[in-house]
Amino acid sequence: MRITKKQGGIIGGAVAVVLIAAAIGVHAHYQNRWYPGSTFNKVDVSGMTYEESVKKVKKSIDSYKLKIKGRNNGQKVISGKEIDLAFKTESHVKDAYKKQHSQSVFSTIFGGKKTKVTAVALSEQKLKAKLKQSVLIKGSDTYKITKPVDATIVYSADKKYGVIQKEDEGNYLNRKAFYDAVEKSIESLSNTLNLTDEKKNPDVYKKPGLYHDDEELKQMQTTYNEYLLHFIQWDMGNNVKETLGPDVLKDCIKVNTKRHTVKLDQPAVEKWLESFCLKYKTQGIARTFKTHSGKKIKVSGGDYGWRIDYDKVIEQTMKALKKAPDESAIKAYEKDPSKENEQALLTSLKPVYSHKGYRMDYTNKQNDWDTQNYSEVDLSAQEVFVYKKGKLVFSTTCITGKATPDRITRTGVYDIKEKKLTKTLTGADYSVPTRYWTRIMWTGTGYHYSSRGDWGSWSPTYYKTNGSHGCVNLTLSDARSVYNLTKIGDPVFIHY
Repeated sequence: MRITKKQGGIIGGAVAVVLIAAAIGVHAHYQNRWYPGSTFNKVDVSGMTYEESVKKVKKSIDSYKLKIKGRNNGQKVISGKEIDLAFKTESHVKDAYKKQHSQSVFSTIFGGKKTKVTAVALSEQKLKAKLKQSVLIKGSDTYKITKPVDATIVYSADKKYGVIQKEDEGNYLNRKAFYDAVEKSIESLSNTLNLTDEKKNPDVYKKPGLYHDDEELKQMQTTYNEYLLHFIQWDMGNNVKETLGPDVLKDCIKVNTKRHTVKLDQPAVEKWLESFCLKYKTQGIARTFKTHSGKKIKVSGGDYGWRIDYDKVIEQTMKALKKAPDESAIKAYEKDPSKENEQALLTSLKPVYSHKGYRMDYTNKQNDWDTQNYSEVDLSAQEVFVYKKGKLVFSTTCITGKATPDRITRTGVYDIKEKKLTKTLTGADYSVPTRYWTRIMWTGTGYHYSSRGDWGSWSPTYYKTNGSHGCVNLTLSDARSVYNLTKIGDPVFIHY
């Protein structure tokens, strides 16, 4: 049906009348009421009379309690009376009410500023004191307070490689954020505060520095396993092998979640290498020895025997550890830590010795010397004995070091280290050319010819007052015989 111009005017006038009537009605309704959107500390008082709103808020304050829910079932209830919760002076509220009504209600309805009144007061001092003493902060026998623990890398005994250990968020509160959240809840007269709601309260709890899904942690895991998954093996001979592997290396890797670093702890590696070196060291051990008289004695000390070069072993080990294994070999081992996949991660090394013995006997270390070819210095008898092919082939008298701390000839088992037809021996107060030098100790002790003119005064005790500076003095012919009958590496037993 077509509407005429006259009819349209009638309809428009009617609509205008309705709108005017509605506007008058709205104004009349809100003449003695709070406008839409009005709040007392977030308590909605829209449409209430002034008296109704004040009564409602005061009633809420009188019975007010806030139930705080924390992590791990932690709870705290605070009543308004404990913190002097009260209604602010009514003049403060009346002023807000008058100011609101000095404007049209439509200014609020159509996008104007809403009235928000702070109508509640409390004692911040008492609130903080209550919160400070609460179980959520102090903890109890049944509610332990734990600080957040970063996600980290740990060795898995089951998987046999480094895995990511999930963070522990704990329940340690950020006090300022906690106080602020509680205060806001009370001022808005909320009855509950859920601290575990991270969307509403994201900063209430202290947070770990690293989470299990952080990319940095994944890179740290890669670095960890590049250090860990080494199998460094030394072939000691006689089918004996020594291996440094993940079971040891897991304690030699430092993970710092604060700095986001993974480092090889060289001192820890060195500690294991020290034990490894000592395990195969025979220098200085007691050896059972049958003297020229047929008596069996034990002689200890000296430098004869096996000794791994500690510094060089550290160098070769650290070089191997700092070289990352092949990535595909690592992945294969992580998938299946079998002996076959272990072989792909193996680094084979040979032990580097600073000193060697005649043989290595793994069941009885003292059997490391050549029992057929050696020499003997009996300090009590002041005699030298040389054995070849298990038989005594030469013996003679000698004069050893004077019986003073700085000149005594030290006991122990040594070896022949150097042989020179001529040599000049020097010290603080002497410089003496000699012949048939056969070195026993690197400190300067050896067999050699001494041109001293007191050989005719020799006796088994003569050395005590007229001994050498530590060397084993011999006549020219005796020094020549010892020189010719011994070879470098032969053991030398020095005893009383």
